[in-house]
Amino acid sequence: MQQKTKYGGIVILSAALCLLLHILLPAALTTETPPDSLSGLAQQLGFPLTALLWALMAYGCLAVVFYLIGNRIPGKTSARGRRYGIAIGALWLLGYVMCLPKFGNPFTAELAGGLCDALPVLIMGEMLGRITDSKFTPDTMLPLPRVPVFAPLTMFTLVFFLARTAAYYLDLINIGLQLNAAYTLGWTLLMGLALGLFYILLGQAVTTTAALNRAFRFGFLLFGSIWGSFIMFFPLILQGELFHTLRMLLIDMLAVTAAYYWAERSHVAPQQTKKPLDSALGQKSKRLCEINRL
Repeated sequence: MQQKTKYGGIVILSAALCLLLHILLPAALTTETPPDSLSGLAQQLGFPLTALLWALMAYGCLAVVFYLIGNRIPGKTSARGRRYGIAIGALWLLGYVMCLPKFGNPFTAELAGGLCDALPVLIMGEMLGRITDSKFTPDTMLPLPRVPVFAPLTMFTLVFFLARTAAYYLDLINIGLQLNAAYTLGWTLLMGLALGLFYILLGQAVTTTAALNRAFRFGFLLFGSIWGSFIMFFPLILQGELFHTLRMLLIDMLAVTAAYYWAERSHVAPQQTKKPLDSALGQKSKRLCEINRL
């Protein structure tokens, strides 16, 4: 109960810090949204209260996810939380500047706004790592995939870029390709790299035997909850964005699931290949010992 209270306090502090940074940093104050384009909820509650509602929901979701997988993230205490914060902070920072061509705000303003969302995530990860229970021991930690970093980065970048580009040209996702194709495609490449980093830092927190099952849990449950909680800001604030946001989330989850499956199937982690062999050798040595005793 005491730990859950700490989690709740961290969520409130992170949400408050996010909104405070948006207020204090002049560059983060982007072009004011016209009242007629606000969602029904934003019109009733007002923009500040709706933004606060989103912040509590989004940072609350991050806390719940860490509570569920924190004991399987490589590292100890604060290092574990730091890894979590970096992986998600990179996604949220890029997510904030995703629709720059569509909304027409200056890049510096969008970047500052993204930092206002990402910095509290880093601080939140640090705090979450420090309050983990003593039951989270190093023995339960799974190592990083022992493959060159270049491989997962390439796989995630390629799969995400192809999936998103197809969605752009099929008009399933509209983030401003027609207005600035170079920026949109460049952002898509960077987001693919960030997803590869996300896999490297948190991919081993998903522990099941079947690769397809792991891929589904990683893409739909882990990534889907973290990315979905962030982009749900659009339908909460803007009118007519709900179905577009859900389409975007579904396409991104499918792309990440496919990339994870490809990355996992392309190599066999050493600890997975050694376990059956070690087990067989152990049983054989036991039998030899028993024979010698007889």
